Amino acid sequence: MDMKRLREKARAFLRDNAAVAGDDRDITARREAEEVSRRNESALTRLLDNIPDVAIQGYRLDGTAFYWNEASERLYGYPAREALGANLEDLIIPEHDREAFSRRMQQLRDNGGRLPPSEILNLRHRQGHLITVHSSHVMVQHAEGDLRLYCIDVDITTGSRDRERLWEAVRGGNVGLFEWRPNGEVYLTPELKAQMGYQDDEMDSDMEVWRSLIHPDERDAGIRLFEQYTHQPEGRFRVEIRMRHKTDGWRWILYQASPVYGPDGQLIKILGSSLDISERKRAEEMSERLAFAVEQSPSVVVITNTDAVIEYVNQHFCDITGFSRDEVQGQRAGMLSFKGKNADKYRQLWETIRNGGTWEGEFNNRKRSGESYWEMARISPIRNARGEVTHYIKLAEDISDKRALTERLEYLAFHDPLTGLPNRTLMLDRIGQALAQARRDCHTLAVVFIDLDDFKVVNDSLGHAQGDQLLIQISQRLCALLREGDTVARFGGDEFILLLSKLTHVEGVISVIEKLQEALSRPVTLDSLRVCVTVSIGIALYPADSDRPEELVRHADAAMYRAKAEGRRCYHFYTRELDTALQERMELDQAMRQALEQGEFHLVYQPRVDLVSGRVLSLEALVRWRHPQWGMISPGRFIPLAEQTGFIQALGPEILRQACEQIRAWKARGIPIVPVAVNLSAHEFRQPDIFERIMGALAAAGLETSDLELEITESAAMSSIDQTIRTLTQLNDQGVRVSIDDFGTAYSSLNYLKRLPVHAIKIDQSFVSDMRDDPAAHPEDAAIIRAIIGLGRTLGMAVIAEGVENHVQRDFLIEHGCCQGQGYLFSRPVPAEEMEPLLRVGVVGGGRA
Repeated sequence: MDMKRLREKARAFLRDNAAVAGDDRDITARREAEEVSRRNESALTRLLDNIPDVAIQGYRLDGTAFYWNEASERLYGYPAREALGANLEDLIIPEHDREAFSRRMQQLRDNGGRLPPSEILNLRHRQGHLITVHSSHVMVQHAEGDLRLYCIDVDITTGSRDRERLWEAVRGGNVGLFEWRPNGEVYLTPELKAQMGYQDDEMDSDMEVWRSLIHPDERDAGIRLFEQYTHQPEGRFRVEIRMRHKTDGWRWILYQASPVYGPDGQLIKILGSSLDISERKRAEEMSERLAFAVEQSPSVVVITNTDAVIEYVNQHFCDITGFSRDEVQGQRAGMLSFKGKNADKYRQLWETIRNGGTWEGEFNNRKRSGESYWEMARISPIRNARGEVTHYIKLAEDISDKRALTERLEYLAFHDPLTGLPNRTLMLDRIGQALAQARRDCHTLAVVFIDLDDFKVVNDSLGHAQGDQLLIQISQRLCALLREGDTVARFGGDEFILLLSKLTHVEGVISVIEKLQEALSRPVTLDSLRVCVTVSIGIALYPADSDRPEELVRHADAAMYRAKAEGRRCYHFYTRELDTALQERMELDQAMRQALEQGEFHLVYQPRVDLVSGRVLSLEALVRWRHPQWGMISPGRFIPLAEQTGFIQALGPEILRQACEQIRAWKARGIPIVPVAVNLSAHEFRQPDIFERIMGALAAAGLETSDLELEITESAAMSSIDQTIRTLTQLNDQGVRVSIDDFGTAYSSLNYLKRLPVHAIKIDQSFVSDMRDDPAAHPEDAAIIRAIIGLGRTLGMAVIAEGVENHVQRDFLIEHGCCQGQGYLFSRPVPAEEMEPLLRVGVVGGGRA
């Protein structure tokens, strides 16, 4: 029954009943009214007692129950016989509400206080649990001074619990709610406000407040979308926007809404929800970054299903292989195999990953072009949330270049990179194998050490590139001479080793050596220049000389040095005496280094003079070595060794220092001085800081640049011509004059020579001394000297002759235009104290005048 109509009937009945009771003037009417009242009351009582879902109780103002229908019995658990006469407070008021209830009832008794027409109450069941009811209150005057309270209760416990569960779900899920009405009213739940960091009382339910919190980049679009929806609320509204949090930057919020229409079809309101999706957005951004990282990864990434059908490849895969995604997606991974290779690896691979493991290894696949490439791959299973393998992922790196580099390094570990010949390591291994074979077969083998004569001159004069070409052509000629089972190797620089195995007798070596010399004596063409090469050869034999690879090589090396010492372009067999010579060479090298520390090196000076007048023009400083036990050691013995070992780079600066100190000392004592020339080796001249070192030595001694001259050999000058020009130009700009020494003994390019800022060229003493007393008897030397003098005159350079020992040589030089020279005719190299008288006089004997 409708609650409103029920209340109206109850009030009418009670009023009528009271009216009849109060009319005592008409007894007949009163009796009739009483009869009617009894009938009506009986009918109403039956009606109220049998209403199934509406519990009605009547209470006096002291709380005593006087009416309790059957619905009340079912709702509260008290039968009417127990409830009637009992106090409301004891029956259904929860204990924690009794004090407030007592005050409320007292107010009703004292001044007829008013109760709300209806309210939601939590009341107590007979068994102690709470019941939520919607309670309507009616105050009825039964008689004078008899005001009573009727309560009409409907059980809403189930609906309340459902709503509570709903609100708990909303709060637990951090879901906010909002309501918008066409009149502009907006309601925002506390949960919605909390998503942006606000308490309920800190943020008004206002549309403008909400709008102000939208991110500027999304504000206009977000507001426009919602306004469009309010005008045409069709379907479901959905938008994701960033909202400004009170304390935590920006939060992503998902808003969804639906319209609510009235019976007349008019829009009543729009109800919506809000959900903080910041974590989801961060996860999406992370997924996007991971996807981007995979796509842009420098590694190859391939994902297949469990049947090896390709589902994904990244861009790097396409770049490496040349396949597009469309060409491989949907295809089996086996299409990438190169010519069916790696079958065993593939079986092992599939066995591993199908058992849930990760496979790592190398194999070669094919590119779209058909060529192969090498991969280092790691293939792993991908599992779903239930732990089931759904896919396989391959992370791979193209290691083609690394493998090629590794193979190259392995090759270089045993081969010479320039010639491709075996190197020292591989050669020693092959000698060891050949020795083992020779022991079993009782035959002889030979180790032949080959060194190019004067290769340094070729290298310095023509440049390293041409020197390399010469080595390549020599190696090719050596390979052409090999017999089956023989090996040729490059030991470094201009040194080669030839292994001759399976010799039946020692004499068989000689025929091979003679063929070798004949083949190597043929000119080698380097660009347009033909170069003649000679070699010095040393030979060691098994079993006569040694049965160990390293020792055979060392003996052959010693024999080669003996051949070179005997005039080059020859060969020499190892003898026991050569070990002594090699030992002496090692001792000389060590003694030379100690000599520098002990100050055993000193300078002597030889004048360069005017050939006509004998006037001293300059001095050449020459190094000498006096050993405390061995005495004077010839420069021809230790200087070549210093050049070979690199010791010259330590000795050279000491020579320069001593020369500068001597000039300073002569100046300090007032002795007339002339420029002093110091020789620079090719090693020194190629040092990048040579200019700074020379200028530093002059500054340390307090000398002028005109006090010093420098001499460099022709081969040193022609090496690295650009660097030579740069260094000589720096020296010339500072006033240091430079001469080309030993001119005519190397391969000078006249085009380069004319570009060099040098003031003089020195005719090598070998050309002068070879004329002896009769230039006419040595026309070649005479012609060379005349050509050099003419070249110097043409280039505007002074020409200085070395090794002038007699008047015939002097006169020949003067006659052909060379007016400067040095040699024993004028003075031997002498110590500084013996040079002082010559400097004071300024003239030496031997001049024509």
